[in-house]
Amino acid sequence: MGAQGSKMPCPTLNYFSICGRGELARLICALGEVEFEDKTWAPAFDESGGWRQGYQAIGNAFGFPGTMPVLEHGDLKLFQTAAIESYLASIAPKVFPGLTPAQKGKDMMFAQIKADINASTESLLFKKIDGPTLTEILEKWYPILEGLLPEAGFVNGLATPTMADLAVLVIAKGCMPFQAAPKLASFDTVSKYSKIKRVADETAAFPAIAKFLAASEHKTLTADPFGIMGS
Repeated sequence: MGAQGSKMPCPTLNYFSICGRGELARLICALGEVEFEDKTWAPAFDESGGWRQGYQAIGNAFGFPGTMPVLEHGDLKLFQTAAIESYLASIAPKVFPGLTPAQKGKDMMFAQIKADINASTESLLFKKIDGPTLTEILEKWYPILEGLLPEAGFVNGLATPTMADLAVLVIAKGCMPFQAAPKLASFDTVSKYSKIKRVADETAAFPAIAKFLAASEHKTLTADPFGIMGS
């Protein structure tokens, strides 16, 4: 038996000081009341516009490939975005423990839609695809996402948002790369997708999420290091 008063340290999330692949994990902690250290790699980019180097050592120290996010929680070390998001939801004392398997499955579906959109928008910013190619991809995903959302309320029909709603918030309001890339591609993510906007707005206004966003040191959801949204 462990010593009395021993307590497992809070999780540490290592990620760049932008939205990207780390913001959903941050929001899961905020909603589920998981005390965590948001260890941001700031600034995220160097003067050339590429990732500021050195971050690879964080994952390499644990035998990982040197990508981020990386989660540390006591003896547990994780990389891979979905694994981190799922784990943080599983240890959250609020909201997530009461979900049914069906609700959890729906949450993960939306999280993976977010991941797919992340990959394509990120590819435009790193010049792996062009604007017309991104537009074609988003013209597939945005109608699907819009069609999956309810006319009112949150995705799982509860009084509180869950991971699915948080994923919509990230897609609809996260700057890098979710909104920055469509802006560069002249793809309208707002006017035709009223349910996406509604769910994102209502999720952002939910007290636990609004509190987290207001207190975020680097305003990671909307961080716009290249000034793309104001251009």
